[in-house]
Amino acid sequence: MFAVPARRARPRGFTLIELLVVIAIIAILIGLLLPAVQKVREAAARAKCQNNLKQVALALHGYHDVRGALPPGISTGIPPGNNPNWDRRSWQPFILAYMEQSALHTNMEAKVTTAANYTITFPGFETVVGTLQCPSDPNSPKTITVAGNPQGAHGNYVVCAASTYYNTGNAEGRTLNGMFFSSSKVKLTDVTDGTSNTFMVSEINVVPDATQHDLRGRYNNGIHAGTWFTTLNPPNTTVPDQVQGNYCVNLPLRAPCTNPATNFGNYARSYHTGGVNAALGDGTVRFVRDGVDAAVYRAAGSRNGDEVPGNF
Repeated sequence: MFAVPARRARPRGFTLIELLVVIAIIAILIGLLLPAVQKVREAAARAKCQNNLKQVALALHGYHDVRGALPPGISTGIPPGNNPNWDRRSWQPFILAYMEQSALHTNMEAKVTTAANYTITFPGFETVVGTLQCPSDPNSPKTITVAGNPQGAHGNYVVCAASTYYNTGNAEGRTLNGMFFSSSKVKLTDVTDGTSNTFMVSEINVVPDATQHDLRGRYNNGIHAGTWFTTLNPPNTTVPDQVQGNYCVNLPLRAPCTNPATNFGNYARSYHTGGVNAALGDGTVRFVRDGVDAAVYRAAGSRNGDEVPGNF
Protein backbone atom coordinates (compact mmCIF):
# COMPACT_ATOMS: atom_id res chain seq x y z
CA MET A 1 0.00 0.00 0.00
CA PHE A 2 1.12 3.47 -0.75
CA ALA A 3 1.13 6.08 2.06
CA VAL A 4 -1.05 9.07 1.45
CA PRO A 5 1.18 12.15 1.47
CA ALA A 6 0.34 14.66 4.20
CA ARG A 7 -1.28 17.87 3.02
CA ARG A 8 0.88 20.97 3.11
CA ALA A 9 -0.53 23.63 5.40
CA ARG A 10 -1.43 26.72 3.41
CA PRO A 11 0.09 29.89 4.83
CA ARG A 12 -2.53 31.76 6.80
CA GLY A 13 -2.96 35.48 5.91
CA PHE A 14 -4.53 38.32 7.89
CA THR A 15 -8.25 38.48 7.90
CA LEU A 16 -9.85 41.83 7.23
CA ILE A 17 -10.78 42.19 10.90
CA GLU A 18 -7.22 41.47 12.03
CA LEU A 19 -5.87 44.01 9.55
CA LEU A 20 -8.27 46.66 10.78
CA VAL A 21 -7.29 45.95 14.39
CA VAL A 22 -3.58 46.35 13.53
CA ILE A 23 -4.28 49.62 11.73
CA ALA A 24 -6.29 50.87 14.72
CA ILE A 25 -3.47 49.98 17.12
CA ILE A 26 -0.92 51.80 14.94
CA ALA A 27 -3.20 54.85 14.76
CA ILE A 28 -3.54 54.87 18.57
CA LEU A 29 0.23 54.63 19.01
CA ILE A 30 0.80 57.48 16.56
CA GLY A 31 -1.83 59.54 18.37
CA LEU A 32 0.00 58.94 21.64
CA LEU A 33 3.38 59.68 20.11
CA LEU A 34 2.58 62.95 18.30
CA PRO A 35 1.98 65.06 21.44
CA ALA A 36 5.25 63.78 22.86
CA VAL A 37 7.08 64.70 19.65
CA GLN A 38 5.46 68.14 19.67
CA LYS A 39 6.50 68.67 23.29
CA VAL A 40 10.08 67.72 22.47
CA ARG A 41 10.09 70.09 19.51
CA GLU A 42 8.69 72.96 21.57
CA ALA A 43 11.19 72.27 24.36
CA ALA A 44 13.99 72.47 21.80
CA ALA A 45 12.54 75.66 20.29
CA ARG A 46 12.19 77.25 23.73
CA ALA A 47 15.80 76.33 24.56
CA LYS A 48 16.96 77.84 21.26
CA CYS A 49 14.97 80.99 22.00
CA GLN A 50 16.60 81.24 25.43
CA ASN A 51 20.03 80.88 23.85
CA ASN A 52 19.17 83.65 21.38
CA LEU A 53 18.17 85.94 24.22
CA LYS A 54 21.42 85.12 26.00
CA GLN A 55 23.38 86.15 22.89
CA VAL A 56 21.42 89.41 22.60
CA ALA A 57 22.06 90.16 26.28
CA LEU A 58 25.78 89.46 25.85
CA ALA A 59 25.90 91.75 22.81
CA LEU A 60 24.25 94.53 24.82
CA HIS A 61 26.82 94.01 27.56
CA GLY A 62 29.59 94.05 24.95
CA TYR A 63 28.35 97.40 23.65
CA HIS A 64 28.20 98.70 27.24
CA ASP A 65 31.75 97.57 27.94
CA VAL A 66 33.07 99.49 24.93
CA ARG A 67 30.82 102.59 24.99
CA GLY A 68 30.25 102.95 28.72
CA ALA A 69 26.45 102.73 28.45
CA LEU A 70 23.74 100.64 26.85
CA PRO A 71 22.52 101.66 23.38
CA PRO A 72 19.49 103.93 23.15
CA GLY A 73 16.07 102.31 22.93
CA ILE A 74 15.54 104.59 19.92
CA SER A 75 18.00 107.11 18.53
CA THR A 76 15.46 109.89 18.81
CA GLY A 77 12.07 110.46 20.44
CA ILE A 78 8.81 108.78 19.56
CA PRO A 79 6.22 111.05 17.90
CA PRO A 80 5.03 113.72 18.24
CA GLY A 81 8.00 116.02 17.88
CA ASN A 82 10.01 114.04 15.35
CA ASN A 83 11.55 115.29 12.15
CA PRO A 84 10.79 112.43 9.69
CA ASN A 85 14.39 112.35 8.49
CA TRP A 86 15.94 111.87 11.90
CA ASP A 87 17.89 108.76 12.73
CA ARG A 88 15.23 106.11 13.37
CA ARG A 89 17.41 103.24 14.57
CA SER A 90 16.19 101.15 17.45
CA TRP A 91 18.67 99.64 19.89
CA GLN A 92 19.31 96.61 17.68
CA PRO A 93 21.38 98.10 14.79
CA PHE A 94 23.79 99.49 17.37
CA ILE A 95 24.84 96.00 18.50
CA LEU A 96 25.24 94.36 15.07
CA ALA A 97 29.02 94.38 15.41
CA TYR A 98 28.68 92.51 18.71
CA MET A 99 26.52 89.82 17.06
CA GLU A 100 29.06 88.85 14.39
CA GLN A 101 27.36 91.15 11.88
CA SER A 102 30.17 93.63 11.28
CA ALA A 103 29.45 93.97 7.55
CA LEU A 104 25.85 94.98 8.20
CA HIS A 105 27.01 97.39 10.89
CA THR A 106 29.48 99.01 8.47
CA ASN A 107 26.78 99.40 5.80
CA MET A 108 24.39 100.92 8.31
CA GLU A 109 26.97 103.39 9.64
CA ALA A 110 27.80 104.49 6.09
CA LYS A 111 24.11 105.22 5.48
CA VAL A 112 23.88 107.26 8.67
CA THR A 113 26.66 109.60 7.57
CA THR A 114 25.46 110.07 3.99
CA ALA A 115 21.66 110.13 4.02
CA ALA A 116 20.46 112.73 6.50
CA ASN A 117 20.49 110.07 9.23
CA TYR A 118 17.52 108.33 7.63
CA THR A 119 18.52 104.72 8.22
CA ILE A 120 15.41 102.71 7.38
CA THR A 121 17.24 101.17 4.41
CA PHE A 122 20.91 100.38 3.90
CA PRO A 123 22.68 97.66 1.89
CA GLY A 124 21.64 94.35 3.43
CA PHE A 125 18.86 95.80 5.60
CA GLU A 126 16.62 92.82 4.77
CA THR A 127 19.23 90.32 5.98
CA VAL A 128 17.74 87.91 8.52
CA VAL A 129 19.88 87.60 11.63
CA GLY A 130 19.02 84.17 13.04
CA THR A 131 19.85 85.17 16.60
CA LEU A 132 16.93 87.63 16.51
CA GLN A 133 14.31 85.04 15.48
CA CYS A 134 12.35 82.80 17.84
CA PRO A 135 11.84 79.36 16.23
CA SER A 136 8.47 78.95 17.96
CA ASP A 137 6.95 81.88 16.05
CA PRO A 138 5.49 80.63 12.74
CA ASN A 139 5.56 84.19 11.32
CA SER A 140 9.27 84.62 11.96
CA PRO A 141 11.44 85.63 10.19
CA LYS A 142 9.48 88.54 8.77
CA THR A 143 11.05 90.27 5.79
CA ILE A 144 8.10 91.08 3.51
CA THR A 145 6.50 94.42 4.28
CA VAL A 146 3.98 96.63 2.50
CA ALA A 147 4.84 96.83 -1.19
CA GLY A 148 6.72 99.93 -2.21
CA ASN A 149 7.65 100.86 1.36
CA PRO A 150 10.20 98.28 2.61
CA GLN A 151 11.09 98.24 6.28
CA GLY A 152 13.73 95.49 6.41
CA ALA A 153 14.02 92.39 8.54
CA HIS A 154 11.99 92.22 11.75
CA GLY A 155 12.73 90.17 14.86
CA ASN A 156 11.16 88.70 17.99
CA TYR A 157 13.33 90.27 20.67
CA VAL A 158 12.50 93.58 22.31
CA VAL A 159 13.99 95.60 25.17
CA CYS A 160 12.29 96.73 28.36
CA ALA A 161 11.42 100.41 28.31
CA ALA A 162 9.16 100.80 31.29
CA SER A 163 6.65 99.52 33.79
CA THR A 164 4.25 102.18 32.52
CA TYR A 165 2.84 103.39 29.23
CA TYR A 166 5.51 104.85 26.97
CA ASN A 167 4.10 108.35 26.94
CA THR A 168 3.34 108.66 30.64
CA GLY A 169 4.51 112.14 31.64
CA ASN A 170 6.57 112.46 28.46
CA ALA A 171 5.11 112.30 24.95
CA GLU A 172 8.45 111.38 23.36
CA GLY A 173 9.36 108.61 25.76
CA ARG A 174 12.54 110.27 27.01
CA THR A 175 12.15 109.80 30.77
CA LEU A 176 10.87 106.23 31.12
CA ASN A 177 11.94 104.01 33.99
CA GLY A 178 13.25 100.97 32.11
CA MET A 179 16.74 100.21 30.85
CA PHE A 180 15.99 101.53 27.34
CA PHE A 181 13.98 104.51 26.10
CA SER A 182 14.22 107.42 23.65
CA SER A 183 17.83 108.66 23.33
CA SER A 184 18.73 106.71 26.47
CA LYS A 185 22.29 106.06 27.64
CA VAL A 186 21.71 103.94 30.71
CA LYS A 187 24.71 102.58 32.57
CA LEU A 188 24.44 99.30 34.46
CA THR A 189 25.29 101.25 37.61
CA ASP A 190 22.09 103.25 37.01
CA VAL A 191 20.07 100.07 37.60
CA THR A 192 19.80 100.61 41.33
CA ASP A 193 17.09 97.96 41.71
CA GLY A 194 19.79 95.44 40.78
CA THR A 195 20.51 93.98 37.35
CA SER A 196 19.39 90.54 38.56
CA ASN A 197 15.97 91.99 39.39
CA THR A 198 15.40 94.08 36.25
CA PHE A 199 14.30 92.98 32.78
CA MET A 200 16.57 93.78 29.88
CA VAL A 201 15.14 91.83 26.91
CA SER A 202 12.08 89.67 26.24
CA GLU A 203 10.10 88.53 23.21
CA ILE A 204 7.08 89.38 21.10
CA ASN A 205 5.26 87.73 18.20
CA VAL A 206 5.73 89.31 14.80
CA VAL A 207 2.73 89.81 12.53
CA PRO A 208 2.73 89.74 8.70
CA ASP A 209 1.91 93.03 7.04
CA ALA A 210 -1.42 93.21 5.27
CA THR A 211 -2.58 96.48 3.71
CA GLN A 212 -0.56 98.38 6.31
CA HIS A 213 2.62 97.95 8.30
CA ASP A 214 2.77 96.09 11.57
CA LEU A 215 5.70 97.79 13.27
CA ARG A 216 6.23 95.31 16.11
CA GLY A 217 9.78 93.97 15.85
CA ARG A 218 10.77 96.58 13.24
CA TYR A 219 14.42 97.28 14.08
CA ASN A 220 15.59 99.73 11.42
CA ASN A 221 12.66 102.08 11.82
CA GLY A 222 11.99 102.10 15.54
CA ILE A 223 10.36 105.51 15.63
CA HIS A 224 7.06 104.19 17.05
CA ALA A 225 8.69 102.02 19.76
CA GLY A 226 7.89 98.70 18.08
CA THR A 227 11.00 97.11 19.61
CA TRP A 228 10.15 97.90 23.23
CA PHE A 229 7.94 96.21 25.80
CA THR A 230 6.41 97.35 29.06
CA THR A 231 5.68 95.25 32.14
CA LEU A 232 2.46 97.15 32.79
CA ASN A 233 0.57 93.94 31.96
CA PRO A 234 1.83 90.34 32.39
CA PRO A 235 3.13 88.15 29.56
CA ASN A 236 0.63 87.06 26.90
CA THR A 237 -2.00 89.34 28.35
CA THR A 238 -5.38 89.56 26.64
CA VAL A 239 -5.01 93.34 26.77
CA PRO A 240 -4.13 94.44 23.22
CA ASP A 241 -0.84 96.10 22.43
CA GLN A 242 -1.53 99.83 22.22
CA VAL A 243 0.37 100.85 19.11
CA GLN A 244 1.01 104.43 18.14
CA GLY A 245 -0.36 105.55 14.80
CA ASN A 246 -2.18 103.19 12.48
CA TYR A 247 0.69 100.73 12.33
CA CYS A 248 -0.44 97.32 13.49
CA VAL A 249 -2.35 94.33 12.14
CA ASN A 250 -4.57 92.74 14.78
CA LEU A 251 -3.84 89.04 15.37
CA PRO A 252 -6.34 88.46 18.19
CA LEU A 253 -5.10 85.16 19.63
CA ARG A 254 -1.35 85.80 19.65
CA ALA A 255 -0.73 89.48 19.00
CA PRO A 256 -3.82 91.60 19.58
CA CYS A 257 -3.45 95.32 19.01
CA THR A 258 -5.33 98.57 18.90
CA ASN A 259 -4.48 102.12 17.86
CA PRO A 260 -5.33 104.46 20.73
CA ALA A 261 -4.93 108.22 20.76
CA THR A 262 -2.71 107.94 23.85
CA ASN A 263 -1.36 105.40 26.37
CA PHE A 264 0.99 103.44 24.11
CA GLY A 265 2.57 100.15 25.14
CA ASN A 266 3.51 96.70 23.81
CA TYR A 267 3.52 93.57 25.97
CA ALA A 268 5.78 90.51 26.02
CA ARG A 269 4.25 87.63 24.05
CA SER A 270 5.32 84.26 22.66
CA TYR A 271 4.12 81.00 21.14
CA HIS A 272 5.68 79.06 24.03
CA THR A 273 3.28 77.24 26.30
CA GLY A 274 2.52 79.18 29.46
CA GLY A 275 4.90 82.12 29.34
CA VAL A 276 7.76 84.01 27.70
CA ASN A 277 11.53 83.98 27.87
CA ALA A 278 13.29 87.04 29.25
CA ALA A 279 16.87 88.11 29.90
CA LEU A 280 17.64 90.11 33.03
CA GLY A 281 20.12 92.92 33.29
CA ASP A 282 22.85 90.59 34.52
CA GLY A 283 22.49 88.45 31.38
CA THR A 284 20.69 85.52 32.97
CA VAL A 285 17.68 84.14 31.10
CA ARG A 286 14.43 83.07 32.75
CA PHE A 287 11.13 81.61 31.63
CA VAL A 288 8.46 83.92 33.01
CA ARG A 289 5.05 82.34 33.53
CA ASP A 290 1.84 83.95 32.29
CA GLY A 291 0.52 83.65 35.84
CA VAL A 292 3.39 85.60 37.40
CA ASP A 293 2.37 87.96 40.19
CA ALA A 294 1.42 91.15 38.36
CA ALA A 295 2.98 93.49 40.92
CA VAL A 296 6.28 91.59 40.96
CA TYR A 297 6.39 91.50 37.17
CA ARG A 298 5.61 95.20 36.89
CA ALA A 299 8.33 96.08 39.39
CA ALA A 300 10.92 94.17 37.35
CA GLY A 301 10.35 96.60 34.48
CA SER A 302 11.83 99.59 36.30
CA ARG A 303 15.53 100.14 36.84
CA ASN A 304 15.30 102.40 39.88
CA GLY A 305 11.89 102.05 41.51
CA ASP A 306 13.22 100.71 44.85
CA GLU A 307 10.61 97.93 44.78
CA VAL A 308 11.10 94.81 46.88
CA PRO A 309 12.23 92.08 44.47
CA GLY A 310 10.10 88.96 44.13
CA ASN A 311 10.05 85.67 42.25
CA PHE A 312 9.05 85.53 38.62
